[in-house]
Amino acid sequence: MTGRRRLALLALGLAGFTIAPPLTPAEAQAPVRFTIGSGNSPRDLSSQAMIRWAEAMRRDSNGALAGNFVGGGALGGDRQLLQQLKANEIQLHVSGPTVVHHLAQQYQCLEAEFVFRDEAHGLRVWTGALGRELNEVLERDHGVRIVAVGRRGARHLTSNRPVRAPEDLRGMKVRVTNPLRAQVFQAMGALPGTLPIDELYGALRAGVFDAQENPISTIWGNKYYEVQKAVNLTGHVWSYTVVSANARFVQGLSPAHRAIFDHTLAEAMAWLADETAAEEENLLKRMQAERGVQIVRPDVAAFQAIVAPIVARFAAERCRPGILDDIAKAAE
Repeated sequence: MTGRRRLALLALGLAGFTIAPPLTPAEAQAPVRFTIGSGNSPRDLSSQAMIRWAEAMRRDSNGALAGNFVGGGALGGDRQLLQQLKANEIQLHVSGPTVVHHLAQQYQCLEAEFVFRDEAHGLRVWTGALGRELNEVLERDHGVRIVAVGRRGARHLTSNRPVRAPEDLRGMKVRVTNPLRAQVFQAMGALPGTLPIDELYGALRAGVFDAQENPISTIWGNKYYEVQKAVNLTGHVWSYTVVSANARFVQGLSPAHRAIFDHTLAEAMAWLADETAAEEENLLKRMQAERGVQIVRPDVAAFQAIVAPIVARFAAERCRPGILDDIAKAAE
């Protein structure tokens, strides 16, 4: 089995798909309409995976599962979308791991800097015992359930000038996504701030921020390379695509519909795994060719040395006890 295929199978660990029984006449005649919301651009690979998924569900159910993908933040940012998900105003949400930052903050160290040895390590955590524990908390406290975790790639820094070492960040206004990341960049002399992803392109173009950090597919999908001069391959966080659902909506699907929901989601996550692996180098080359973006390979060890004590302190103060130890065990 290839490494890529192993990662694809790990990414499907929460789906639990089954063989679909035939649709009854009633199921075929009464469409189940639902909305998949995202703050990401429709060009983002996670958005493309959701569009493919909705099409596959509609196809395999003969139109009975009628999902509608709404991206680009048209329904709000991730915080608003997750509130809509809890209220069943939308039924599914796709993003990076924003669910742990907004709904289950005691697990936000699952997206901490440099806590995963590699991408497969992170997927084992997200789809293993710790991921199942997180899901139990989300469903109990918020009525939300993670139905799939997929590949997204590492988060890298884009900026108006090259960043080769932590000191290059001094005085730079960096858009970040959570309190831990704000502490990390502040320790390097940067000026961190938050902003919804759907507003970020305009803020970079206007100079409100000098830098931002996201996976390569998101940098490409949201066209940040058009308004930034450098892509700095810091790889400071292994990030993952998280598909969250309103638990009551999923539980209300008939067995036949649920089986179609699950197996088509598994197919979409497998497609995302392959595309993420295949596209990263290609997208970097396209950014260089189209806009002359500089690709910088920083001194990652220097960043790690600064980050480690910050993450340890943050975990002790803000995260579920023992979470870093449990993450480390999954690397073995």
